[in-house]
Amino acid sequence: MGYDAVSVKPMLEPLSSEDGKLLIGLCRAGKLYEIEKWLAAGKSLHTPPHIKKTPLQVAIELGFHSLIELLVRHEDSQAAKDLALSKAVFGRKLELVELLASHGADLRSVPLVDVLLTWEPAMIRYFLDHGADVVTGAPFAIAFQEKVRTALRPFVEYKKAHPEVAPALQEQADRALRHFCYEGDLKWVSLLLWAGANPKTRGPDMDERWADDPDCHTTALLQACYNGSLDILLKLKPDPQTDDLSQLVSAAAMPKSKAILQYLLTLGAKPNDKTNGGSSALEHCFGRLGRGSHDQLQQKRLSTKYDVAEILNCIRDLVEHGAVWKPDDRYEMNWARQALYECEPAVTVDVVKLLAANKACAEETLEELLGAPRMRQHLSTLGINVARGRQET
Repeated sequence: MGYDAVSVKPMLEPLSSEDGKLLIGLCRAGKLYEIEKWLAAGKSLHTPPHIKKTPLQVAIELGFHSLIELLVRHEDSQAAKDLALSKAVFGRKLELVELLASHGADLRSVPLVDVLLTWEPAMIRYFLDHGADVVTGAPFAIAFQEKVRTALRPFVEYKKAHPEVAPALQEQADRALRHFCYEGDLKWVSLLLWAGANPKTRGPDMDERWADDPDCHTTALLQACYNGSLDILLKLKPDPQTDDLSQLVSAAAMPKSKAILQYLLTLGAKPNDKTNGGSSALEHCFGRLGRGSHDQLQQKRLSTKYDVAEILNCIRDLVEHGAVWKPDDRYEMNWARQALYECEPAVTVDVVKLLAANKACAEETLEELLGAPRMRQHLSTLGINVARGRQET
């Protein structure tokens, strides 16, 4: 709706420094009648820039309802009204929010996330009922990340009542679910599933740095596997008929996810997911052999069988369920060798035995792994017959 140009009051000039300080002092002291006289005399409410707070802001801090109403009725600066509104939201004063809005403060000038972070259900619903922007900045996702429980029910109700923004709201819930699956927070995973979050959708988590990079997108199921929480994965209910269990196995191929790895394999997951028929999960295990423990890295020593025992157990689980190691090229072969060079020779012996005993790779592949000069040197202290892949007697 437009305004008649004749009806718009001209904005008064800012006060002098002395008058500005005087006006702020009257507001701090709650001198309602003196301020009424000030306004009746046609004086401005605009304090000079070096005075950081406006009269309205001071009145909001005091919570003086009558003074706030008097000032906002005479305030001709939209910015001052909106700033006061933000202050009222921060103070969780719904009655002041309603008063300011009734005199022209713009509710959409306050980001919805600021409202959600008040934890005040009545405040949240008031803004939602008056056209708050529920999409820009993913406000509900941020509120969920901050564990604002009081945002859950308004979210569900608003999403149901506004199908035009339901997809955008769904993505916010899904993002938060991915976050809590990785964090291992079963309580908030359960709450978000109640709110309708979908563990199967792929998209960004709460890290904005990678939000626009599809290569960094993930699912809640994958995040649960990375985290290693079997309880959370069970809550998400992976379905062998519709979910890519092989991809989940690849994500779970790490020590802290051993229970998940065993569960997925028992569920019928096929560990060989590469186009050449090999297992990416096995390759991940090889890579983790070379990362070492914190203690090993600090002491700059080779990893022992004890250091990598859990990774070896993951390799054992995989090969016993039919996983096959098929490096795509020389780079992947060298990558596996490099990881083994970071471990004591006995680790290489155990890996080779596991692969050979379970027919988890071709003999030619083992020969190539062990045939490099540096690998021969690496194993020489154990008296390894590289040609036969076993210890000499």
